[in-house]
Amino acid sequence: VFIKEVRIYTEPLATNNSFTVALIGSDGNIITDSSRTFTVGTSPVVSGDDLVRYNPAINRTYALGVRVTNAGTVNWVGTKIEIDYDDAGV
Repeated sequence: VFIKEVRIYTEPLATNNSFTVALIGSDGNIITDSSRTFTVGTSPVVSGDDLVRYNPAINRTYALGVRVTNAGTVNWVGTKIEIDYDDAGV
């Protein structure tokens, strides 16, 4: 598949919320250029947001996992992850 966009829905984010989202390949490792760190107060994330999104620039893959790691000092709650993809052919 070819990944077009990743969206993470959360409860409203607050100051000191920060987390990293990474896409995982078939070998269990992070796919190169697939991770993104979101920190409240750093563009484009502001306090009160309940959705963050990004477009990873990665090669097509046949296996996909998602790893989310808390990087801030305040816990946050994720409610849903959506991934838009296209068929990348054989």
